Amino acid sequence: MAWIWQSAHWPNFTYDAAAVAPALAEAMAAMGEVSGLEQGLSPAEAEELRLRRIVGEALASFGIEGVALDPDEIEASVIASLRHRDGEALARRSDAIASVMIEARAATAPMSAETLQAWHRLLFFGIEIEDPGRWRRSGIEIVRSAAAGRQDVLFIAPPPESLPAEMERLLNWLGTETRLPVAIRAALAHLWFETIHPFSDGNGRIGRALIEHVFARERVLPFSLSRRIEVEKRQYYQALQDGRREGPAGIDATPFVAWFLGCLARAADGARGEAVFLLARNRYFLRFGPELSPRQETVLRRLFGQGPRRIAEGLSARSYAKIADVSGATATRDLTRLAEIGAIIRREAGGRSTGYDIATV
Repeated sequence: MAWIWQSAHWPNFTYDAAAVAPALAEAMAAMGEVSGLEQGLSPAEAEELRLRRIVGEALASFGIEGVALDPDEIEASVIASLRHRDGEALARRSDAIASVMIEARAATAPMSAETLQAWHRLLFFGIEIEDPGRWRRSGIEIVRSAAAGRQDVLFIAPPPESLPAEMERLLNWLGTETRLPVAIRAALAHLWFETIHPFSDGNGRIGRALIEHVFARERVLPFSLSRRIEVEKRQYYQALQDGRREGPAGIDATPFVAWFLGCLARAADGARGEAVFLLARNRYFLRFGPELSPRQETVLRRLFGQGPRRIAEGLSARSYAKIADVSGATATRDLTRLAEIGAIIRREAGGRSTGYDIATV
């Protein structure tokens, strides 16, 4: 069986521009809407959102590969890295991972082999793997578990001796291609990189960081794309396979490009919800903040910090007392006052089960 990199068309990736034009327009419009919404955030809120996205990207990109990271460690490392901890020796793997995530979004220089290899070393900081920070020196197969313990070979990557030339060709294209829309460049760069599979491990994670880099050279992605890819993992892997098929004039990447653009739009939908929620939180505390006691504000900010689902659950005397660590009587008095100023709205059910909705401003 011949693999796509053995084709006479390799690596001439093509796509049906007319077929994907609606998806491209939708994705770019959705991204623009998210960026526009964020113009209404304060600097502190914008920084909070940036932190959430970098942390979310790290957790999701590793999660796609079945690797669980400690969210608190990653967040602490990202915060430390954002505070310009330049020149300090890395103390733990989370610091190394954070530096890759931040550098990918900074994209201060064109991509190079040295940068990709440095990222690879950082992603596997403190872990023993084959060929850390260098192109792999052995063959690699992409397999899928089948019936009776059998494994089906989905794809065999190019041989190790071809990797320097293969990666040089990809990086030269990435550094000189300016005609294609950035979303198309990101899709093709990711598909091309994953087809080469230049590392012994971590190709998916490096490839997704490459997507961030491609966008950041023009406009930083206003969301974590890997969070959406993690939700659509099965479709992601299938799209990669479908985008490696020979067409009449090249390698037809249309299936992957179409899926990628749809994934961008769906990721933007989620990010839009995050931005709208933060703006609503901002309006809420601008409206009611001056009338809140320190304890009331602490409880409400903690609720908002847990996201839209928690806000939708509302409050009761029991939940308020638990969050504030006060008696039921004190909780009831605080809730009564919050209802009086309109910060919460009493639900129809009364008695001990009385619940309150958080007011919408």
